[in-house]
Amino acid sequence: MILTRRKASHCQHAYCLCLLLLLGTAQLAAAAPTGLNVIPTTDLAPLHNVIAGIQNGNTSIPSPAFYQAPDAVIQTEFGITPNIEAGADWIQPPDVSHQEITLNIKGVLLNEDDVMPGLAAGMINLAANQAPGFFVTCSKTLNYDQQQRERFRAHHRRNRKLLGRRVHAGLMVDGHGVVEPFVGTDLQLNESAVLQSDWIAGPGNALSLGMAYVLPDQKTVLNPAMLYSNNTRRIDGFALNISRQVAW
Repeated sequence: MILTRRKASHCQHAYCLCLLLLLGTAQLAAAAPTGLNVIPTTDLAPLHNVIAGIQNGNTSIPSPAFYQAPDAVIQTEFGITPNIEAGADWIQPPDVSHQEITLNIKGVLLNEDDVMPGLAAGMINLAANQAPGFFVTCSKTLNYDQQQRERFRAHHRRNRKLLGRRVHAGLMVDGHGVVEPFVGTDLQLNESAVLQSDWIAGPGNALSLGMAYVLPDQKTVLNPAMLYSNNTRRIDGFALNISRQVAW
């Protein structure tokens, strides 16, 4: 993500935080690079910034319900370079009965333009005695040309994706070699709210519908999402992520 300076700093915080990833699958079993509710996108934590969040690891609505046993998950993402982010999360990885530090990394391979989508790839579940997972994701702003024109209007300077309507698609490969396609979309409703929905194919995953809301401090985001399980074919999960962006 290309960052603008002073005049766009207010919008920069809103955009970056609105798209903080809540990796809210039914089991929440992977370290979480930035993205939508359950999928990674080409968005990155800004350079020399950290995005730290806390989320309920137990997303179940049936017993034991998330409000009875929330099972907190700690997530962080660091902007290492303009094209690379890396994170460390405190979660319970797949095939492990306890929580531990799990790492992830993502890099942008191709920046979006008026024709081509952005392209990024990364690794998740980097931990002791764990087989890492991999993903490739692409993102395209549907009103890219309109936003490019608005960038140069003196009375309406905006980050080019702030008011965007975007679509995303990609593939995940877990530590056992299972390939899981995913799709998603996010719609900027105003300067404080983004409606986002996404889906990962395969058992144990979910279709999600959520909202990312930027609080007035422009650094804190509240991100609730409902989960429609691929297994049960009904809404049986709820995830809530609270995150904050800090420069370092």
